[in-house]
Amino acid sequence: MKVLLLRPNSIIIATPVPLGLAYVAESLRARRGDDVTILDARNLRLKPREVAERIATIKPDVVGISAINFEAPETHELARIAKELKPESWVIIGGPYASANREAILADSCVDVLALGESENTAVEILDALEKKADLAGVPGIIFRRNGKPHFTGPRPPIQDVDSLHPAWDLLDPESYFKRRGRNSENIIKYSHRTLTVFTSRGCPFNCIFCHNVFGRKFRARNPENVLDEITHLRDAYGMQELEIVDDSFNLDLGRAKAICRGIIERKLNLKITLPNGIRGDRVDEELLDLFKDAGFYRIAYAVESASPRIQKIIRKQIDLDKVRWTISETARRKMMATGYFIMGFPTETRLDMEMTAQFAINSDLHVASFFYLNPFPGTEVARMTDLDLTDYTFRDYSTLTVNLSAESDDELRRICKRTYRRFYLNPRRIARVIQVVPKNPRTFINAFLVFRLMLQDSVNQ
Repeated sequence: MKVLLLRPNSIIIATPVPLGLAYVAESLRARRGDDVTILDARNLRLKPREVAERIATIKPDVVGISAINFEAPETHELARIAKELKPESWVIIGGPYASANREAILADSCVDVLALGESENTAVEILDALEKKADLAGVPGIIFRRNGKPHFTGPRPPIQDVDSLHPAWDLLDPESYFKRRGRNSENIIKYSHRTLTVFTSRGCPFNCIFCHNVFGRKFRARNPENVLDEITHLRDAYGMQELEIVDDSFNLDLGRAKAICRGIIERKLNLKITLPNGIRGDRVDEELLDLFKDAGFYRIAYAVESASPRIQKIIRKQIDLDKVRWTISETARRKMMATGYFIMGFPTETRLDMEMTAQFAINSDLHVASFFYLNPFPGTEVARMTDLDLTDYTFRDYSTLTVNLSAESDDELRRICKRTYRRFYLNPRRIARVIQVVPKNPRTFINAFLVFRLMLQDSVNQ
């Protein structure tokens, strides 16, 4: 079958390679022999009219769209375009948007099937069924229309042998991402625009109430040699100079994480490496930090979320804040950039809770910190804790307050978040420390200027 896999263009600037589409593409190509095309409209900045032209040229039998919640409007527009151009084609939506919003998406008559969670096996079985005109009810892990109503076929067990999965790097055209000159990443601080991403594991066993948890609670890790072979291939075949490891739980298995670092050192890959998704700072020891440094890691992000013990219990992260504080200091002492991720606006969160988070960040050795607003996405545990119909809300980014579940007013929550940003960054000591460790290139200083200009504007407007 002729298959077109799409990522929508949207307001999102960062364009890391769509690894999920690449994994699905390789499964279809290797196991079924399908003619697969990946079209990343975000990377190419294609307007709907331009996507329509591509669809009209390809004439796919199946259009698969992978999207996050922020891309909901664009996703449905692409579904409409695909159906208008070829009404008999099948439109399948996957990714976090499908897993979170589920049956509600099928209110759009242009969408035929939702693929929930990891979709390599799901995609193969859907196309097998379509080709044989078999009942889709036999394909676990999907939602489709039966007699005009959404029908869930039941959960699909997670893929155990993750070493058997491979992304179709040739269909991604990595060079086209390098041309984005640094926008091919969510990391605004970079050494090289020749950056690619890898998953070394799937799943996270922790129970944070705000997480989509697309890959499930069971941690499944690739063999270190399998990971190292892929990294080596990306360097040798595509000239990758910077690597982003985007696991949910890279350091859950300390021994495996250390083995990957040792392999990078032994193979002399000479890469700049970051962990932009954030790792648990209470699952780190000195040996791991030394290996990070020797392997070429220069930026480590720690997902702290809140420094209020009360909120930590509510959100079920329950991280060891004292250990995280130690880890941040040790990271900074090794001249690696320590980044912290925090969220404000959790259910019942008070001004005092937020001030604890602010003080933790300000008094720490973090070089960089982000203070996001909580997005209670449909399908998450925190969404189930509310009495709101969250399908009526449009979530566009993590810096815009859409739903406030805290104990403070919207205005007060915004004021606290903005003030925390200013208190964190407008600190001469921190500015001097950041200058010591950041890559010295034009992009770094342009981004720093834009950030400080925004903070100063907010200060004037208060």
